[in-house]
Amino acid sequence: MRKFMGPKRLWGSEGGPAEDWIKPHVLWLPQDDPHVIEYFGRLREVVARFPDVITPIADENLHMTIQSIRPLTTLGVRVDSEQLAVAAAAVQAELDGMAPFDIQIGPARASGSAGIVEIWPEDGPAELNHRVRNGLLAAGLDLPPAEEHFWSHMSCGYGNQDSDTPELATRSDQFASEIGKSIRPAIRTRATVSSVWLVWERQRPELNTYTFERVHQLRLGQS
Repeated sequence: MRKFMGPKRLWGSEGGPAEDWIKPHVLWLPQDDPHVIEYFGRLREVVARFPDVITPIADENLHMTIQSIRPLTTLGVRVDSEQLAVAAAAVQAELDGMAPFDIQIGPARASGSAGIVEIWPEDGPAELNHRVRNGLLAAGLDLPPAEEHFWSHMSCGYGNQDSDTPELATRSDQFASEIGKSIRPAIRTRATVSSVWLVWERQRPELNTYTFERVHQLRLGQS
């Protein structure tokens, strides 16, 4: 496994502006669903056995990214709270016509630099991403290019160093084996996506995690 927050993934730089570590995002947040929290708690028990390989994600930081937002608008102005409010109204207008939908969460697996938890089926999250993008773009926010096939997923941990010794490589392999089987037979859980949040997300490389401040809750099918 590789270090998740390597140089190419960092948002800011040492000695640079503090605001560079913060970006607006649209996230689905599971903190009010006890079944999802219990499921990730069991995954966290597995992740915690490998502190030399991967850092577990705390309950309060669990999320599914629906859309990242570049910190500067299409006019080159840094996004502020007022622009976020305009974007929230535009996204809500898009979501008024979309009904809540169910997802299946799991199983978990090891990727190159994280513990990944799959989301299925893909059509609900893909439509949600499409509607969210439409609203954000209508509000003048700048977004990364759309994915050809939106990849909805969550994470249960982030790699904390490169497995560049035989010992670490063995531990990484052990983690990959354990995360896929240790919580069997209950390798999945279910949830209903009925709202998303427009947040200020902060990258915390010193803690190997992301935190966020909830700003606007946007509900599916509000009208």
